[in-house]
Amino acid sequence: MIPMSDFDAVKERIRDAVDIVDLVGQYVPLRRQGSMYAGRCPWHDDSRPSLQVNPQRQSFKCWVCDIGGDIFSFVMKIENVDFPEALEILSEKTGIALPKRSKPGISAALSSKNDGGMENEYAGQNEQEEPPEKKTLLKAADYIAGLYHNALLTLPEAESARQYLNSRKLDADAVKKFRIGYAPLAADFLRSKADNKISRLKVLEAVGNLKNGKDFFAGRLIFPICDDRGNTAAFGGRLIPNSPLSRDDWHKDRKYLNTSETAIFSKHKFLYGLNVAKQRIKETRHVLIMEGYTDCITAHQFGFTYAVAVLGTALGREHIRLLNRMGAEKMILMLDGDKAGQSKAESDNVLTDFISQGADMSVLILPENLDPCEYLEKYGAEALETLLKTQSVNALDHIFQIKTRGIDLKTDIIASSKALDAVLGIIAHSPPQTSFPDKPNDSIAFRIEKTLQTLSVRFNVPLEEIKKRLHHLTLIRKQRSEVYMQNAPDNRQQPTDNDDNLPLETDALEREMLELWLAASAAIPQFGDTVPLERCRYPVTKTIYAKCRALAADGKVPTVQNLLTVFDSPAMKNFLLTLADNGEEKLRSRIPYGSDEQCRRKVLDEVVLEITAAFDRRDSQQTQLQELNRIKDSRLSPEDKTTQLLRIQQELLKKQKN
Repeated sequence: MIPMSDFDAVKERIRDAVDIVDLVGQYVPLRRQGSMYAGRCPWHDDSRPSLQVNPQRQSFKCWVCDIGGDIFSFVMKIENVDFPEALEILSEKTGIALPKRSKPGISAALSSKNDGGMENEYAGQNEQEEPPEKKTLLKAADYIAGLYHNALLTLPEAESARQYLNSRKLDADAVKKFRIGYAPLAADFLRSKADNKISRLKVLEAVGNLKNGKDFFAGRLIFPICDDRGNTAAFGGRLIPNSPLSRDDWHKDRKYLNTSETAIFSKHKFLYGLNVAKQRIKETRHVLIMEGYTDCITAHQFGFTYAVAVLGTALGREHIRLLNRMGAEKMILMLDGDKAGQSKAESDNVLTDFISQGADMSVLILPENLDPCEYLEKYGAEALETLLKTQSVNALDHIFQIKTRGIDLKTDIIASSKALDAVLGIIAHSPPQTSFPDKPNDSIAFRIEKTLQTLSVRFNVPLEEIKKRLHHLTLIRKQRSEVYMQNAPDNRQQPTDNDDNLPLETDALEREMLELWLAASAAIPQFGDTVPLERCRYPVTKTIYAKCRALAADGKVPTVQNLLTVFDSPAMKNFLLTLADNGEEKLRSRIPYGSDEQCRRKVLDEVVLEITAAFDRRDSQQTQLQELNRIKDSRLSPEDKTTQLLRIQQELLKKQKN
């Protein structure tokens, strides 16, 4: 195990090296508001900037979402990673190295050398048993992508691949931008780069490129698949027309090959081109979702630089969550005009995922059985822009069109009723509208309300009846979900740090003390003798108290910033910020504006005395309660019990007067 002090020191160095205003500004446009900065929160439909960034505390907070923390929890939330990964991301940004793991394992990072070979990043590590680390696999995948890209540009063998790209009108800029490559036919191409070392071959197998000792993608055009941060995680290999493989029956039946599920890749969590489109998506709040690699690349060439593509699978919930995280407020699913495209557009699973994630989603089916490449090459960017504005259909309207196709809503009562239930059955997957009860302009609720009104008119059914049926279907879905969860195996993930399972609950008194501590750390030492840790009752109070003492023992002031650093749990960080803000507000209400330090010190002393007196009263009440229980259970005569009770009552009244 690495000593905690090593990690704490590294966390502090990284925290001090990163300006949270600069960090948040890379994801959210910020503007100054007095001593603070504000921006539109990326985690809810924010019409007014409600994300606050405090440069003095190095913290952020959105009160609408009740999300807040420091640079580490911001990266965890915005990048959808756990704490160790957030620490790695910030380590790379700052250039501050993390402590090396002490356990043995294969960490053979594959990186370019002048001779085109591979080198071991961690010399002398055990080459057996332990699986490669995620960081190692990502570096290996990036190295392989570089080999393939260089092969496409330089090898004579890759001429057929280059000709194919020319035929699809993919230019040199696109090839470079998306790092398109070619996997040579030689069976030992990757093995030779690994020098046949066991550890390196295991890395190639773990990445998914080496199977049965051969390159899985040999002879194919290569499309590297990256995460949104630009790390290569997988590959898509396309069969090249008129290449040697095209005469092989096995390959002819498999135009595309994709990396299988690995430790760093799941096709349900990746979107092709997102790393390239991410910035434009954040700027426009729009995303265009396609089905193929070349469709996506062609769209970028024609100026649709907010385009991404799914990876041989239907658009799913994880994809939608990922796009939401990127700031996409409007999502347009563009499908080929052939029967397969129309079938996907009518899939209940896809439509349900739109609804369940509260996405503002539209569907566009291209005309004339064309795919995006063909349409753009035939009609151009302006025509596609017009289609997007005039022919894309909101997902809720799209559901209605599908479910009522061929039904006479005026005369066919039974079919109409079934169609209405089918539409409402999908709408029933909408997220509950209780997250922001004080937000009347919630776009999800507004869209659903308008849809229900439209359904009422189209089906000629009273709106209240429509809402009643929707409520009934929602309850049924909820009950089925609860039954499933009760019968499902317990797959809850173990916490990543010791703070994650800590209940963030206190009584009013201990919360008031913590609020004072977080607002004015100078008051903390005054509690050391009068209110020691042992007098606290709640685990979260004791934990924060212990951390404050540990910081003081190290010669550090237990400020909000320092406490945020010593805790890893995002929930705890948010809890600390809430305490600090509440405490500062209470102090401001008691300290007159423009008061000097002496006045502030006097107010702090008064608050400390009030809180310590409240602890005395609470402990006294607890003692009296215990004594009452003892008297109740004792064998004293009724007269003696009455005398004892009167004495306790008199003591209680006396303390209340004081």
